[in-house]
Amino acid sequence: MFWSIIASNKRKTVILIVLMGVLLILSGAAIAMAIAGAYDPHAGAAGAAAAAGIWFVMLLASLFASDSILLGVSRAHEVGKDVYPQLYNVVEEMVIAGSLPAMPKIYLVDDPAPNAFAMGKSPKKSCICVTAGLLDVCSRDELQGVVAHEIGHVLNRDVLYMTVAATMLGSIVFMSDAYLRSFRFGSASRLTSRSRRGGKSAGVLAFVSLILAVLGPVFARILYFSISRRREYLADATSARLTRYPEGLASALEKIGGSPDTLGDAPSVLLPFYIANPNRQSLNDGIFATHPPLEERIGILCAMGQGAGYMDYMKAYIKVTRRHRALVPAADLRDGGRVAIRPPSEDRGISPSSVGESAR
Repeated sequence: MFWSIIASNKRKTVILIVLMGVLLILSGAAIAMAIAGAYDPHAGAAGAAAAAGIWFVMLLASLFASDSILLGVSRAHEVGKDVYPQLYNVVEEMVIAGSLPAMPKIYLVDDPAPNAFAMGKSPKKSCICVTAGLLDVCSRDELQGVVAHEIGHVLNRDVLYMTVAATMLGSIVFMSDAYLRSFRFGSASRLTSRSRRGGKSAGVLAFVSLILAVLGPVFARILYFSISRRREYLADATSARLTRYPEGLASALEKIGGSPDTLGDAPSVLLPFYIANPNRQSLNDGIFATHPPLEERIGILCAMGQGAGYMDYMKAYIKVTRRHRALVPAADLRDGGRVAIRPPSEDRGISPSSVGESAR
């Protein structure tokens, strides 16, 4: 495992909570002072206190109820071994391969677009979610590659960081949207009147609050989206090592990228969670890109040659991307020797018909 990445993700989670909280509190104070007027000495403190309350509630939600909330908005429902035995078996295999301490819960989204994501606050409490479209198009090797990719996110503690980031982003966007709506539908004239009575200081506060309300969510989104890109490479590397068959994930990504279907119920706050952007994003390495280009990820997996270890992936990464900066420290690449690529398995795939028969 990428021990330095795991430690880094834990530190970044704490830093993210603090930074998002500071941004939220500053925005709350500025907005309250602009609305109440600079002449009110308690407006800033009240706004900051209200924003801090929102931040605290959202933090508790992210730590204790975020999985249920985010799975709910994605319209996912839990499935068991009795209904999807082959899917359960694939997840179980990858749990054993990755030495995950507990079996994740398995969820399904009834959507024809092939995709998947993982959630969980720790390897002891996690879940894997796939779409019906993924089960329809993937062979067993391909599904195994996708599941191993999501297990990689759990092992690397990516999902904890992303879950907290999603919840914190949601609170900033909510407060900003509420202020902008009030400004647009009636508060603008009152704000102008108070600015005139309060003088230049009130006018400055009104301007600052508006800028924070507009740019705060933008900066938060840039931070949120940018953190997901490197983690996708690392999860791909983990998938290759756990399955010992990089071509399985490469083939699955090719099918996901080539599907004409788009995920209809994918909230924007959940886009970085998916194995590939469900909105068919093609911004490549732009600041708002949630994922690395699919062609690049597929090319790296196909260039791994005869080895499926972390070092093999990093060599292929440098070859394909021509980036010589290592994704992880050299110490994390000591994966216990060479990991040979296995031959493809002979399987019938995961089809709706076999699922239906097993359910009956």
